[in-house]
Amino acid sequence: MNFRIPWIISRRRKILGSSIDYITNFFLYNYIFFKEIGIYPSKIVSLSFALFWIITSYVLGRYVKTEKISLDTFSKAFLKIIFIFFICNLIYLTINWGLPLVFYWDKIQFSSYSSKEISNLFIRSSLYISFLSLFIQYFFSIITYNIYDQSKEWFFFGTNSHYQQVLTEIEDIKNDINLSLVDKKDDLDQLKNKNFKGIVIGNFSNINKKNLNIIFNLKLRGIHVESLLSWFENEFHRMPTQIIDNKYQLIEKCKSIEDSYQLRAKRIGDLLVSFLLLILTFPFFIIISILIFLEDQGPLLYSQTRTGLNGKRIKIIKFRSMKIDAEKDGIQWSKKTDPRITRIGRIIRATRLDELPQLVCVINGSMSLIGPRPERPEIENQFLKDIPYYNYRNILKPGISGWAQVNYPYGASICDSSKKLSYDIYYICHFSILLDLLILFKTIKLVLKAGGSKPKERKNEIDNL
Repeated sequence: MNFRIPWIISRRRKILGSSIDYITNFFLYNYIFFKEIGIYPSKIVSLSFALFWIITSYVLGRYVKTEKISLDTFSKAFLKIIFIFFICNLIYLTINWGLPLVFYWDKIQFSSYSSKEISNLFIRSSLYISFLSLFIQYFFSIITYNIYDQSKEWFFFGTNSHYQQVLTEIEDIKNDINLSLVDKKDDLDQLKNKNFKGIVIGNFSNINKKNLNIIFNLKLRGIHVESLLSWFENEFHRMPTQIIDNKYQLIEKCKSIEDSYQLRAKRIGDLLVSFLLLILTFPFFIIISILIFLEDQGPLLYSQTRTGLNGKRIKIIKFRSMKIDAEKDGIQWSKKTDPRITRIGRIIRATRLDELPQLVCVINGSMSLIGPRPERPEIENQFLKDIPYYNYRNILKPGISGWAQVNYPYGASICDSSKKLSYDIYYICHFSILLDLLILFKTIKLVLKAGGSKPKERKNEIDNL
């Protein structure tokens, strides 16, 4: 498995931060427990406590960069750690004091220490871990920002029209990258004495011998030299179809799905997680069904035909979030204030709970938990005409969530769909179990924030269907 893939490199801060948190949490809890009791705690408790800690920290955004020390940034970090402390203790005490009531624990003696003493030990341990984690993560974030996350200046070597196309592609992306133009007719001598990160080459075939020698010498200085497609891939984790020269590029990039063991592992993970989620979310099924029925006494679920793996037609199931006659005038794009969506529909869309019935589709094998979102054939036919390589996304099973869904707002135009396709292509080219886990965590974060469910507003939208 190749670990030098862009999304891992760009998330080294989060990976290192969560790893430090996990090690600190696990070993400090074991040390305190052993010092006071004389034995090590249950491995299940230690591991689950540490895992829950880093997942909650990730969802709350504790592993993001901090530019400088200030009262505001420290206060936010402090409030987050206090919240994690209370939620961890609430869950632990609920389990610790609830199980004896369920299983009549007072009749069984596991050790000479009472449940109350063990609970007090957990509270003290989690308090020590909270403050240690607070200071470690806060200062680690500032240090890594100053090392890795300074402003990134790049030069684009190509034509002005090509440069403007690139600027259009990155205009919606929040990033500290500064991209300047060096026209391909000009010599690159002007860059010899500049301090910058790299050069993006619009077209390698248009470089003359003199400029090629200059680029070679800049490369020896440690300056990055990248093709336009690789630059997008590494810096933005997407691959716009407009800058893909030919299908051979995609064939070369698409190596990950040839690892069949990962596809088999993905299928096993889909089944296990889907069954678990169905059990855990069963109460939501009942509550949502009641609320939908009470609003307009209409159907609880609705099914649609979508395009699945290799272009085959599949049926997906969702909780109904629109009015009964929502498409009486034909298929329409969703709008930010769509009058067709019911009151309950707005809530379940924002929290992605309308997608829960699709767990059944995952179990029957027509969908996966993670993958490109399946599109309706009527809309897809239009995309196939207007968006290059759109059918490439059907090379993998469609998913309930995907790389495009956690990185780009709800699509409401051909322009949006084209940009989401660039994330889908990146996902296909870099598919791995690790990337699926990242998408799963980002999906949980989106659900808790109720974000990404509204279409992106555009000033001059001319490409709606």
